[in-house]
Amino acid sequence: MITGDIHHLEAYKKQLPSFIYDCLSAIRSFDFTSVPDGKYELSGCTMSVESPSTEPAEERKLEGHKKFIDIQYEIKGEEEWIGVETVFDSPREVESYEDRDLYFFESRRDRESMVYFTVGRFAVFFPEDLHRPLCQGKKGREVLRKAVMKVPVEKLL
Repeated sequence: MITGDIHHLEAYKKQLPSFIYDCLSAIRSFDFTSVPDGKYELSGCTMSVESPSTEPAEERKLEGHKKFIDIQYEIKGEEEWIGVETVFDSPREVESYEDRDLYFFESRRDRESMVYFTVGRFAVFFPEDLHRPLCQGKKGREVLRKAVMKVPVEKLL
């Protein structure tokens, strides 16, 4: 997993795979104010723009993907945290939707890290990075606006 602030993307350039950097650059340049929620093609990938609400962590599932890398970007709001653990710490799938490349895993909360996520923050989740998005914190439920880009793993090969 890689996380950072898109306003300082140039500082991450040497650390990122070039295609991931290009995707983040395209996200940074995208005019989110002029489009409704929906799916968009960007850099040869599909990006969903959505306005979900945060929920109590115990209502959120630990998810992962096998064929895609998730790039998540916070447009508006404060997702107080995203839970993160590796597929090696939680290897047991409990639900799968292969057609959507969406897999849910048994959580070992004692091994889960929390990533603070607010406007301008991005996170890159590789197939080994399980994540529990949209967790609310002390502030309670909040409506967000975020982008999730699906990058095919083979784009990095």
